[in-house]
Amino acid sequence: MPIEPMPVELLEYASDLFAPEDAALKALTRAAQEAGMPAGWEITPDVGRLFQVLCRAVGARKVVEFGTLAGHSALWFARALPEEGKVYSIEINPEYAAVARRELAKAGVGEKVEVRVGAGRDMLPALEREVRESRTPFDAIFLDADKAHYPEFLAWSVRVLRPGGLLLADNVLRSGSWGGQTLLDPTATDPRIPAIREFNRLLATHPQFTATLVPIRAGVAVGIFHGSSALV
Repeated sequence: MPIEPMPVELLEYASDLFAPEDAALKALTRAAQEAGMPAGWEITPDVGRLFQVLCRAVGARKVVEFGTLAGHSALWFARALPEEGKVYSIEINPEYAAVARRELAKAGVGEKVEVRVGAGRDMLPALEREVRESRTPFDAIFLDADKAHYPEFLAWSVRVLRPGGLLLADNVLRSGSWGGQTLLDPTATDPRIPAIREFNRLLATHPQFTATLVPIRAGVAVGIFHGSSALV
């Protein structure tokens, strides 16, 4: 028999039990509101906890994320890493980046998170060069910006991820910023929608990833890389 959608009260039960929003996360949300950041664009605590569990499962020590906003996801990643771990967070808006640096320092993870300003797609060559020079690939990559270019990020990821590393991507099923358009609408005019469909197709069939889509919130793609980095 068909499985009914999960009742809201059970979703809230699971989130409240396993991923309660603590004072640091609430402070980030307040800072985002005060800075005029788009409401609801940050990852929710249940998604953050999922990322934390996955990063600890693969022993992540070096993470890069695209899209910082106030630093919600960066905080979750930083908390998942060992003391010497590092999160590189890419944010196109310098004002948002400044807010994130300030708030993450207040949350006690300022030394673990390096917020860099720039468009994610433009930062790829420099990040790849750093991996090549350090011979230390990323343990996890999180995509949450430049969504019209997700397929390009996927192609880049196989060159900078370590074997067994994670590829994570948000908004792979829906987004409130699509103006009412949906992922499966063949007439959608938002360029992000066909790009995400193509990203999902490529990830599902990619010979170097074992992947799935987790239908949580806006949809999260999770892939484990089982190829070998071309740079190390």
